[in-house]
Amino acid sequence: MPLFGRRAAPEPLPLVVPRLDGTGWTAAHAQASFEASTHYENGSRSAYEPAVHALADRLVDQVLPGVVTGASAEDAPYLEKVLRTAARLGVGLGVVERQSTVAAPGELDRGIAGALGLARRGLPAMQPDWERLAAWFLLAGHFLARHDPEQQDRVLRVLVEHVAAG
Repeated sequence: MPLFGRRAAPEPLPLVVPRLDGTGWTAAHAQASFEASTHYENGSRSAYEPAVHALADRLVDQVLPGVVTGASAEDAPYLEKVLRTAARLGVGLGVVERQSTVAAPGELDRGIAGALGLARRGLPAMQPDWERLAAWFLLAGHFLARHDPEQQDRVLRVLVEHVAAG
């Protein structure tokens, strides 16, 4: 019997369109690992790139006006900053996944899922509806960036439609 046995590769996760009600998060998002931590670190670094900022800002600029947050005039700028940061981190993780994993179209790498979970746990404490919204921007940013750049306009329209539908 070998000292280090090979395990079968785990089944890939489906890549689903995130919804504001929290649909899209799975148990795999809660699984922290060295791989997830590495992806999280790389995604955090990628989040500072100008192209990542531009894509995340497009997402926030097109979605946020259609969302009723109930934020006061004092809280609105802070909330928007948190949502932009979540979107940028999600886009950064999407870029990392597109560049460094072998996940097929329509599939989510388990290490990236764990990294998304780490990113969600790193969001600041907020009231539950804002927390769900920030988590949505995190997943939506990832979902948007995960697709090829030539598909991103179509994917952005899908995300906006899902938000408008409720």
